[in-house]
Amino acid sequence: MKTNRLITSILCAATAIVAIAQQQMSDSIKTQETDALVGRPYKLFDTSAFCSYSNFHPSQYLTDNNWDILCAFVYPGTVAKLDSLGIPYCKSQLRLLEVGDLLSSNNGVYATSMNIFGKSETAAIRKESKEFADSIFLSIEPEITQLISDFVKAGYARQTYSLVFSYLLDNYIWDDKRLASPISCEEHGTWSGSYWAMYESRPHDKIGTNGYGPVIQNWTDNLGYWLSSGKLLSFAQEVRKTQGSRIENKDVIDAIAGWGLTDEKGNILIPVLHRNSNDNIDYLCRSITDKLSDAVKKYCSAWHTGHNIHSERVGQIIFYHEVMWDLLDMLESKGMITMPAILKGEEVGKQHFGDICFIVVDDSGK
Repeated sequence: MKTNRLITSILCAATAIVAIAQQQMSDSIKTQETDALVGRPYKLFDTSAFCSYSNFHPSQYLTDNNWDILCAFVYPGTVAKLDSLGIPYCKSQLRLLEVGDLLSSNNGVYATSMNIFGKSETAAIRKESKEFADSIFLSIEPEITQLISDFVKAGYARQTYSLVFSYLLDNYIWDDKRLASPISCEEHGTWSGSYWAMYESRPHDKIGTNGYGPVIQNWTDNLGYWLSSGKLLSFAQEVRKTQGSRIENKDVIDAIAGWGLTDEKGNILIPVLHRNSNDNIDYLCRSITDKLSDAVKKYCSAWHTGHNIHSERVGQIIFYHEVMWDLLDMLESKGMITMPAILKGEEVGKQHFGDICFIVVDDSGK
């Protein structure tokens, strides 16, 4: 019995030593991760703002060296941590980040509210998203193939890339029934939605979607032709009145002349998609995004906790954004869609702006 108790004691001691070593290793990894983040310029991160805002976009709170402060508090600490890292600060900076809901404090302990993923975690997330995309693609490829064919038959061959990316993958799915829209996400003072940063960008152009009411525009960082937001909003107001039919406001027609949106008589030159119409295109978009969103929700029910993401809904948003890029890469590599020249930054003329725009009319009220 004595021998058994001695062995047990030795095992307990060994277990305690291992636990202490693991904790020290974990703390060491955290320290290394924090050190890798602190001092890394904001522009080198791949930041995403899936949000709506009234006065201030979340990035507008990143004045002075506020980004360094956020990186320092990815792992919580007091202001002494900033002193030890040599990061200058003043109380107004900390307060501003709290007002923007990017930083929280509790009894003098500060913690970054937005997710900032380090190098190893970014790589891990992208490995997970690629495996997920490879798996889900098998079930949605036939319908995407049919959808592309239907776009071409409808006369939308020039806009197919933008319709697949900006409409199917980056618009149709964000309707709360499938995945949360920015408006329905948490309020953060002057903005609602999610704001996060990956350690580095993917090896392709930054691609996104801007919405102006019923008018949607696909864009990249290389896009050389930008119609002003004011003119696009004026065009969108007329489109809303006519529900995608010919517009009659001569001032608006003249303002957007030559941009490939309408002809001189106001006839619409870009695709008009009818959501909730149950036509072939709408049916396929609904079926594809149902499968995508259901799979993402199931996957993220546990996934978000493993990456310290505070809510399942935010986890779905972050994870799907990575999956979306993987799906886009797969579609391009298979030759199913091809990025139009205007998105690559080529000098093709502003009339090709219409190649990356379309109109969405909601028929649910009919």
